[in-house]
Amino acid sequence: MAVKLRLVRLGRRNRAFFRLRVSDSRYAPTGRFLEEVGYVDPIEQDPAKKVVLKKDRIEYWLAKGVRPSHSVQSLLAKHGITCAASA
Repeated sequence: MAVKLRLVRLGRRNRAFFRLRVSDSRYAPTGRFLEEVGYVDPIEQDPAKKVVLKKDRIEYWLAKGVRPSHSVQSLLAKHGITCAASA
């Protein structure tokens, strides 16, 4: 089973909202998932609410061998979470 860490776009038109999910790569991004580990709200003004990540759970999944997508990898790098296993 190839497990990935990816962003899923939700929300309405002109009001995007993204959730960070751990899911099997064989399923659709908006389909079945294993765990939700954070969210990104690009329109939010408060920086503390703009990106919310469960760092302990993300590090747990990365240690298990989950491969983040390119956009997730850059998002995690901005917040100080290294993805050494994904290289």
